Amino acid sequence: MKRVNIYLILTALLLIVLGVVCIFNPGEAFVAASWLVGLLILLTGIFGLLFGLKAQRFLPNAGSTTLLAVFQIIVGLLFLCNGLVAAESLIIVFVVWVIFEGISLSVLSFDYKKSGYDGWWIMLLLGILSLALGIVALHNPTGVGTFMGVLLGLGILANGVERIVAVFALKRIQNRIRDLHESATAMPID
Repeated sequence: MKRVNIYLILTALLLIVLGVVCIFNPGEAFVAASWLVGLLILLTGIFGLLFGLKAQRFLPNAGSTTLLAVFQIIVGLLFLCNGLVAAESLIIVFVVWVIFEGISLSVLSFDYKKSGYDGWWIMLLLGILSLALGIVALHNPTGVGTFMGVLLGLGILANGVERIVAVFALKRIQNRIRDLHESATAMPID
């Protein structure tokens, strides 16, 4: 149990420091996260290419799988070679997704209205708000990247704090188990 506590404390401290660094350097944090996304895309492409080449004999659509894998490798390499392109691309994809979700939610709200749902207008309001937020974000991608970098830092920081809480929770559980064991051994047997 001592090793687990040491592991939790060390990783908590590292995560807290990393989270604070990300919060104070959100642009760089987001570029670094984009680089990691590029690495994941590259690895996915490599494994997809290997699968597609082997599956060409068995699957009729393996050619499209292979082509998609080559595209993933190119995108992954592009992201790895230029972190700013990666970050800007992710921001644009995120913003387009927010805009699409806003339109989708707005349209869906009218379907809910037709079916008699009283709260349809809340969905419409959230859809319009999401659409407006996406359009504003499209005009300020740097702000979106900074915001996402801060969120990344807060998430990492929260994970570190959670590990510190886990140390105290494990200690409490360990004490309860010890108390239950002591009370069970102290009971007289009839």
